[in-house]
Amino acid sequence: MNIDYIAIGQRIKRIRKKRFTQEKLAEKLDVTPVYISQVENGKTKINLEMLVRIAGLLDTDPGYFINGASYQTQDYLKSDLANLLRDCPPERLQLIYNVVKLIANHGELPAVTKR
Repeated sequence: MNIDYIAIGQRIKRIRKKRFTQEKLAEKLDVTPVYISQVENGKTKINLEMLVRIAGLLDTDPGYFINGASYQTQDYLKSDLANLLRDCPPERLQLIYNVVKLIANHGELPAVTKR
């Protein structure tokens, strides 16, 4: 799995701008504003500990910064499903579709045509 530090930085910046300046966030984290800028621009690889600290200060799920979806919501499922389906061959996609449709219809079986 490749880590997209630019996307992580952009997500941090988007949330941070709603709450703090770079200077204020840097002060709370005991780092420099230059460090925050470098993280937000993807020039510095943020470590997990710092990511969790930033997430705590920004009241955001750390998973959101990594993949753009919060595990506190159901949004992550859509992203995970899309990733799983991306590489499936067509015959498996049809099977998956049929199962999902069955479940989505609350267990009601689709009409069966007789031959």
